[in-house]
Amino acid sequence: MQRHGESRNYWLSFILLSVFVTFHSNSVLAQSSPSSHNHILLIPSDDLIDDDIEIIEEMINQQGKAEESEEIGTNPPMTGNDDKDDNDDSSSIPALDNDNKFENDRGIDGYSSPSEIDKDNVETIKEKPITDDDKKVTNQDNPSDSAVYVVDYMNIRIQKFSDDGNFVSKWGSEGTGNGEFGVPHGIEVDSSSGNVYVVDMNNCNVQKFDSKGNFLLKWGSQGESDGQFLHPHSVALDSEANVYVTDMAGFNVQKFDSEGNFLLKWGSQGEGDGEFNAPEGLAIDSSDNVYVADTDNANIQKFDSEGNFLLKWGSEGTKEGQLKRPAGIETDTFDNVYVTDAGNNRIQKFDNSGKFIAAWGSEGSGEGQLGTPHDIAIDSSGNIYVAEQGNFRIQKFDSKGNFITTWGSEGSGDSQFSDPHSVAA
Repeated sequence: MQRHGESRNYWLSFILLSVFVTFHSNSVLAQSSPSSHNHILLIPSDDLIDDDIEIIEEMINQQGKAEESEEIGTNPPMTGNDDKDDNDDSSSIPALDNDNKFENDRGIDGYSSPSEIDKDNVETIKEKPITDDDKKVTNQDNPSDSAVYVVDYMNIRIQKFSDDGNFVSKWGSEGTGNGEFGVPHGIEVDSSSGNVYVVDMNNCNVQKFDSKGNFLLKWGSQGESDGQFLHPHSVALDSEANVYVTDMAGFNVQKFDSEGNFLLKWGSQGEGDGEFNAPEGLAIDSSDNVYVADTDNANIQKFDSEGNFLLKWGSEGTKEGQLKRPAGIETDTFDNVYVTDAGNNRIQKFDNSGKFIAAWGSEGSGEGQLGTPHDIAIDSSGNIYVAEQGNFRIQKFDSKGNFITTWGSEGSGDSQFSDPHSVAA
């Protein structure tokens, strides 16, 4: 290896010396016969200065170091570019580092500037192992992903599950204090923050928690004034995190901001447009239109976000598009509307103008059968979760109503229910 390097250096020295002398010394030119091609003979002058020789020797030394690096399989060390020609655009061509990664004007793999990291630091970064913390997706990154919350009505608590039914946590107990419930009723989760809103029927308030069940705030009291309730039932959020609550005994819908400040309300008792006889379920689509399941009027009413009536559909019966005690309601990412037709033990699917699309379910306790389905939720993947009061369980379906899985049984233990009243995903 050493002899090979010395031989190459010898011939390189000869070539570089000849080239350098050509451009840096006075030469005597001798030409051959005019009838032949011109030939130039370089004869160096005697006044070649020592500085020129030193420059040539330095060039030879640098080339020798490069050759030694190539022979042992490494790259030559990076040097400064103080003498680099301003017109040289060779820096635009990405270079490969030792692991065949491109280094460009943003640095190794584009993460930092080459001037900010040296070779040793780059190797340290590459060799750093990926820890569990690096892989962990925090609640803030995607706060509501793969979480299903269930109001366990008679056990006076909230239970949290993964989307395949594995128990995660629970919170709540009977009382009137923060985080306590009289009878929890409706539930909704804010997909952007992960915060959970729970309507407490007996305490006539709305409580707000983080995704782990830590109490954040509450508002409301018993009464008929703005911001008060007689029988608050369901809760839903629009794209600006405004909070809507149905009051069954107040025959209205109230709207608040995310901190519980009253904004507006609409509705009164009756059977006409914008009137209710027992408003239970509540859902909001991508345009912030509001859908209300009016249980005793057996219909669905649609409003804009200011409470202006838009349309309604449904009547009491068992045919397609007819309803018997519609209770829960939810919209998917395509603004289709799903309704728990509790009295008919089925789920009905409509478009956002009320046109019937599909239905599934029948009375029973088998897979895909339903026992008084009271509420419904839809996750970001379009999967559907149905809370069944009669079967003490949650069933999961795909967007076409095909059964996926189920969990729950009657009782007070983890994953057991005594009236799973509402569900959110």
